[in-house]
Amino acid sequence: MGKRLYLGVSQCQLANGSVFPQVTTYLPGEMLRGTKHVHLINPLWNTAGGSEWRTLTLFDELVDFCKVALWSEHEPDPEIVQRYPVKRIDPKRLRFPKTGTFVFVGVYFPVGEWIRYARPRRTILVFNTLNLARFTQRRRQLALKGRRDVEIVYASELVRRLANHPGVVEVSPIDISRFVPPASKHSGSMPDRFTIGRLSRASREKHHPADPALYQRLVNHGIRVKIMGATPSLIKKLGHSRSVTLLPAQACEPQLFLQSLDCFFYRTSRNWLEPWGRVVTEAMACGLPVVCHNRGGYVDIIDHGRNGFLFDTQQEALDILLRLKEDQTLRGSIGEAARKTSEELFSPARRRETVRFYLQ
Repeated sequence: MGKRLYLGVSQCQLANGSVFPQVTTYLPGEMLRGTKHVHLINPLWNTAGGSEWRTLTLFDELVDFCKVALWSEHEPDPEIVQRYPVKRIDPKRLRFPKTGTFVFVGVYFPVGEWIRYARPRRTILVFNTLNLARFTQRRRQLALKGRRDVEIVYASELVRRLANHPGVVEVSPIDISRFVPPASKHSGSMPDRFTIGRLSRASREKHHPADPALYQRLVNHGIRVKIMGATPSLIKKLGHSRSVTLLPAQACEPQLFLQSLDCFFYRTSRNWLEPWGRVVTEAMACGLPVVCHNRGGYVDIIDHGRNGFLFDTQQEALDILLRLKEDQTLRGSIGEAARKTSEELFSPARRRETVRFYLQ
């Protein structure tokens, strides 16, 4: 057998950024030099959380290249524990990462005093929300009053602009071999009606207050609506409709849910500015035309009318969705372009660059 090679790149941006990667091949031993351990630190308490899946996917990306460990200072979700080797931080028993590269995925969870006694070679903070006060507080805590350098990884250009602090942008990785267009859209002798849908955590801020009215108008036009991560409010307002399917978060594997749709719709409340929108890239990887509110980190990768659609008003959203319902050719071309965008965004070269960053 030939030796397994890995790719690295010196630069990479989105295709529309006009900077393409310079590719270098590496043997596994060369990738591992200089790095012994990478410790990924996150509560891992919610199987529907974007930060949790960012952490787990990063583990999957790194596990073939270095000694990588998952750490939680809290009670992780049992389902995650069954699938991944999660270590519990227990300062009383001196169980916490001691040296190596520490990667804190998120700023929304507390970090205990154990960090003062660790000696990380590198400290990386992934900022993937928009709570600037917590970001500043966590960055200062990890820096130990300036005695340690803290490298910042931002979830999107939007987050970096708002934080106004030096750092790099690294979008949340997804496995595009898992999120793929379905082999066959319909089964059985009678095709389903046009179906739009979305998935997220079942939290109020993840849904816009005008969404129920929009869904009802879509139903009136003969459209089926499927929502995974439905809130009690949505259940109360739409649960009576036979054309609306409301599921709890994580009711099924996300790729299977997405593959059951014809179109993906996404809008959050006024109180939640989406830092990136991992679910949007998952939908695009599944070859779905995405129709998203023109507000969030995902806006930078959607070219309106080519690989997806952006809207500002309720009427614009309705018009786009009705147009997609009637035009199967348009749905196909937009979906194909969406899939191509995801393949560029998560190409092998770009994934190798992510690995190289954490192995520096």
